[in-house]
Amino acid sequence: KGALENGAEGCGLFRTEFLYMNRPDLPSEEEQFEAYKSVVAGMDGKPVVIRTLDIGGDKQLPYLPLPREENPFLGVRAVRLCFARPQIFRTQLRAALRASVYGQLWLMFPMVGSLEDVRRAKGFVEQARRQLARRGERAGEVKLGAMIEVPSAALMAPELAREVDFASIGTNDLCQYLTAADRMNPAMAPYYQSWHPALFRLIGMAAQAFEQAGRPLCVCGELGGDALAAAALVGLGYRKLSMPPVHMGYVKQVICTGRCTDMQKLARSLLERQTQSEAEALLNRYYELAVQ
Repeated sequence: KGALENGAEGCGLFRTEFLYMNRPDLPSEEEQFEAYKSVVAGMDGKPVVIRTLDIGGDKQLPYLPLPREENPFLGVRAVRLCFARPQIFRTQLRAALRASVYGQLWLMFPMVGSLEDVRRAKGFVEQARRQLARRGERAGEVKLGAMIEVPSAALMAPELAREVDFASIGTNDLCQYLTAADRMNPAMAPYYQSWHPALFRLIGMAAQAFEQAGRPLCVCGELGGDALAAAALVGLGYRKLSMPPVHMGYVKQVICTGRCTDMQKLARSLLERQTQSEAEALLNRYYELAVQ
């Protein structure tokens, strides 16, 4: 409701892990179906991107014990956990496919690192679809996409764009893996650089690949709602930004007061920066002029 009131063109990221947290057991297929249906139907025909279960790393479930890992952010999490617990994955997929009948549902797989991951996840969707058919239940058509938050996926963007219907750049994890800095560790804050020129170069490459393939690409994570970076993202070719509703006004102000040619010029200059401080100074100068 808040998204629509602020003029959103859809739901850029439905974080389904919240349905699994703060409870004593796994949500049933029916519970998930009702939750997804309410959001999909409530968005009045606009697309709703449902991200499949993203648990692991900093998000743990007390009723789903996972083996202790030295590096949980590099371990069994997100789609990897879904592959390891196929019944949980299929239950969620069946619920999402049933809900897709009531609106425009896009299904996105988190933390894919290869084309094999994407193809394997798509295979699970087909299995869930067949299970529903055997039960005599309806399943709508859904677009299938991937989160680009692992550098290997970003570098394979041209091939990935031919494999999926859409994708979203998960900037929080992509920055973390790109800079080798744990974003949950306060001591790593100077190294976790969300305006690092290398990050913009990588997401710029991805934007170019998806534009050439004619596939939509969105920016999620904190960078998607960063008013300082918004104009540069548009200049790089992004036309979809996902953010909390409270950020929409600031981002729209920056974008709507500028010209595409100026934002493209800003993006080209940004890609030439050599340090985060240089990139930040450039973005600040543009932002100050935009909001005057």
